[in-house]
Formats: sequence, C-alpha cells, structure tokens
Amino acid sequence: MTEDEIESEVNTIIHKIRQLLIEPSEVIKSDVVRVKARILSFALLLIVIILPAIQLLLGILLENIPIFFFSTSVFFVLYLISRTKYVMIAGTVMTLTLALMPYLFLLVDFNREPLRLALNIIIWPVIAALFGSQWLSSLSEAVLITGETVGLFSYCSLHPLIDLQIALEPIIDQAAISIVVLFFTWALNYYIAELEEHKKFLEQRQRELEVYTSVLTHDLGNDMQIVRGHIELLNETMNVPPDKQSYLTTSLAVSERMSRVIKLFSVVGKASAYDFLETVQTMANRAKHASDGANVSLLIEPDIRSADIRPGILLPLVLENLLRNTADYAGESAVVTIRIGLVEKQLIITYRDNGPGVDLSIRHKIFQKGITTKGEGKGLGLYLSKRIVESYGGTIELLEEKERRGVAFLISVPVI
Repeated sequence: MTEDEIESEVNTIIHKIRQLLIEPSEVIKSDVVRVKARILSFALLLIVIILPAIQLLLGILLENIPIFFFSTSVFFVLYLISRTKYVMIAGTVMTLTLALMPYLFLLVDFNREPLRLALNIIIWPVIAALFGSQWLSSLSEAVLITGETVGLFSYCSLHPLIDLQIALEPIIDQAAISIVVLFFTWALNYYIAELEEHKKFLEQRQRELEVYTSVLTHDLGNDMQIVRGHIELLNETMNVPPDKQSYLTTSLAVSERMSRVIKLFSVVGKASAYDFLETVQTMANRAKHASDGANVSLLIEPDIRSADIRPGILLPLVLENLLRNTADYAGESAVVTIRIGLVEKQLIITYRDNGPGVDLSIRHKIFQKGITTKGEGKGLGLYLSKRIVESYGGTIELLEEKERRGVAFLISVPVI
C-alpha cells in the first residue's frame, strides 16, 4: 500500500471509531448541540476509562470498591444516554453528579488529608461549573454554584473529622473560579446564540436570493432571447442600408452581452459551471461588436492558464463596467488592453484604454456613488465595481498615467 492509501485507511478507521464511540444521535439537528454532545460523550468515556485506572495506580481501589464502582457505573450510564436523543438530560445529570462528587469522596478517610481535601473541594465543583455552562441556563448555573458553596461550607462545618479552617479557603477558591467560568461561558454562549440567529437569517436570505435569481434569469433571459431573435429576423428579412447595418450589429452584440451577464447570475453558487477565463474572453469578443468596433486585447499570462483559479463569479461585471465607460468616452477609436496574471495567491488584472482619462476634479472620488461627467442618473458603474471587488476581499485602484493618454485600473483579488 502507498502512503496515501495507508493514510486514507487510518482516517477511515478513526472516522468509524468516532462514529461508534462519540457521534451523537441523528435525531439531534442543531450543530451547537451536536458539538456539545460529542464533547460530553468523549468526556464521559474518558472518565469511565481513567477513573478506575487512577484508583488502581494509587493502590486504594480495593479499599473503596463500593464508592468507585458506583461512581464509574453512574458515568457509564450517562455515557450511554449521551449517545441518544436524551443528551440534554445526560448533560444536566452529569453536571449534578459532578457537583455531588466532593461529598462522595469526602466520605473516605484518605480524602480528608489537607491536600486531598482542597483538591476535592476545588476540582469537582469547578468541573461541574464547566459542564453546567453547556447544559444549564445562566440562572440555573448561578443557583448551582451558590448551592454548591453553601453545601460544602455546611458539610465541612458539621463533619466532626474535617477542619473548617483548612476547608474554608478551597471552598472560597472554588466559588470564585466557578463564577469566572460562569461569566466567560455565559458570554461565549451569548455569542454562539447570536451566531446561530445570524446563520438562520443568512440561510433565509440565501433561499430568497436563489428564488430572486431564478426569477431574474428566467424572465430576463427569455426577454433577451426574444430581443435577439427579433434583431436576427430583421437582419435577415429586411434590406438594411449598409450605413445602418452597424446599428443592428451593435444591438445584437449588446443583447448577447446582456444575456452573458444574466448567465453569470444563473451560476451563482455553482462554481463548477463557471469558467472565469472563458467568460472574460467571450466578454472581450462581444465588446468589440457592442462598442462599434473597439479594439479589445486580452493578454493572459501563461501561469494563470495552468492554475486552478476560482475568483468571484461577479468579477467579470467589473470589467464589463470598465468597457462600457471606455465605449462612452473613447468612442469608435477605443483601444483596450486587459492583462490577467497571478502573483502568489492574488489574481492581478490591469485594465488600460486610450480614452481622454479621468477629469482631475473627480479623480480622488471616482469610486464614490453618483460621481460622473455623463449627467444625472449615471455614476454607478465604478461604485458597484468597487463594491464587487471588495466583497471578494480585493482592491481596485486608479493608476497614474503621466506618460500616456487614457485611464488605467489595477484590480487585485485573492483566489482559492
């Protein structure tokens, strides 16, 4: 067997063992509860294995068979329950059992020695507080900590063989540590609950977005098919003057470009159906016709063709917006160069044209909403382009072009 096959076999065995020993019931749907259930089952399994082993190593098991057999049996039953849909009950009972453990251990003479006394008074209540933070409400855990502190104080006060002065300090220590545990776990659970709510909200919005995208691509896609069909029909059946032929050609190219944009939305969430380089290449070819004969050159570095890149699906819309701006300002003589390369894990796109450039009065705010020299109702293209690039964790900036005419943009986007 090869190393990969051995590693795969080991991973499979580990997965089966985990499924067998700590994976919660399939009835439990909440991700948070499933994580808690795994931790609980794993902890109980360790206790069932380690507790008798520790007692054997200390050489005291034979002197306290009833106590340790009872405690191990209780934890084993809780472990079995934690593997079922009643995991919440197992977690609660586990917490209460841990809270009772110091009283059980203090019944043994060996545990009344000062060091053992302090360890039992501190360790078990703190572990109970940790488990309680997962399975009890904050109020219930506060009641548990208070009851544990009062109970230990009363027990040690009434027990004739326990020195209260020795026991008082560990009782106070366990209360203080348990309160700190309560505070931090309450804060953690609060944020986990917030994340759960946010996750549900995002899932709902994702479902709404999928429906909206389906309606958008279906209705607009059908409309664009009609437009393209009518243009092609007019082109074939009418005797269009040569000087007007370019209008039909441009209209057809624009409708095909819009169909391409609509198709981008139809593959959102389906990365396997989306080829970035092919999309950009097709878009550049369409732009030559849609922009009335613009000269669009697409230069793709060799290293990027062999790389498995998956940039944002909406990223071509940024180049689409830049091409439209060039067509508006540079006209029939537009010359565009788009260079695409890969630097480490950054997709680098350089866009240059030979247009009049950007007016100095708006250069510093070119990406703001509504900034344009084309009149009212314009000025959204670069604003939306910046929003798209930044949504993928990238940047877009306007470059200085001191030695040549035109405009240049540098786009950098991380890729997977």
